Amino acid sequence: MLSILRVKLLVRGFYGHLFSGKLVKTILIRKVPELADLFKPTVGSAPKLVHVSPLFKISSSGVECIYSYVKCHSEVVKCSGPVIPVKLDGLYDFYFGFTNSVLSLTKGVEAVLGIDECFEFMGQEVCVATREVEYIDAKTLAREIASKVIESGKVKIVFASPTMLRDPLRRSKYKSFSPTPFNLFSTPIYAIQYITGQYSPRRLRLHLMILHRILNETYSIYKTTRVKWVLYGKRPEPAIVGYINYYLNKDYLEQYSKVLNINEYLAEVFAATMTLGIGAGRTAGFGHVFIEPSIVERAEN
Repeated sequence: MLSILRVKLLVRGFYGHLFSGKLVKTILIRKVPELADLFKPTVGSAPKLVHVSPLFKISSSGVECIYSYVKCHSEVVKCSGPVIPVKLDGLYDFYFGFTNSVLSLTKGVEAVLGIDECFEFMGQEVCVATREVEYIDAKTLAREIASKVIESGKVKIVFASPTMLRDPLRRSKYKSFSPTPFNLFSTPIYAIQYITGQYSPRRLRLHLMILHRILNETYSIYKTTRVKWVLYGKRPEPAIVGYINYYLNKDYLEQYSKVLNINEYLAEVFAATMTLGIGAGRTAGFGHVFIEPSIVERAEN
């Protein structure tokens, strides 16, 4: 079972350079110290089955992800410039996703309910208090989205927080900046197969190939996404922000519909993607996505 908690949090008292996912992780561990083991770096191939987002500021103009980044003078070469500071003073949202195989829903709710304290964080006194908690049934939401995607023939993937994709065919420290279905869904598919005990390199490649064929990226792929240099540790790192549209490939959709329940298949993939995030750094706030069905615009005759 996959669970997502959306938490509205009052935060005051911080000004400086910060990737706010670091604060979210700190708050959760302070409330439930046992969570620390879930966020620790691991040795081996087991995927992290927990994910947090950074803080989001909700306003009439949209949703803003809160983090420090380098203001680039050029998009062509490695970024160098001033680092944009963060000021935390108001209400923010964050998301906490996990599988019930590593954390019970009761324990997850306990971690976000009743947060109300001031503590020292990065040399400053920060005060936080929970104002609202919403439980999101990931599978039910994903089924609704999948049905609308099949009906409209189009899906929009929003990189709600900076994202560092993994290429499943390469084992290295280098990340991918090509948001193809193959790279984007590699982490969720791997997590699904690990949870169900069905993982094998061959099966992983097979299912990624199915998604790669069903979902076609559009010509606007590099107009709606861009690279931002995000400050998490000592040095800025490049990550993808923006959004990407995929169209359903009707030929492959028809072909795979003969052997798969496509609605349920996409629902399972979307649920894992929304709950556990994508790419690297998911327990620190990277790779949080929103999935939105899109209405295909048709020209009038």
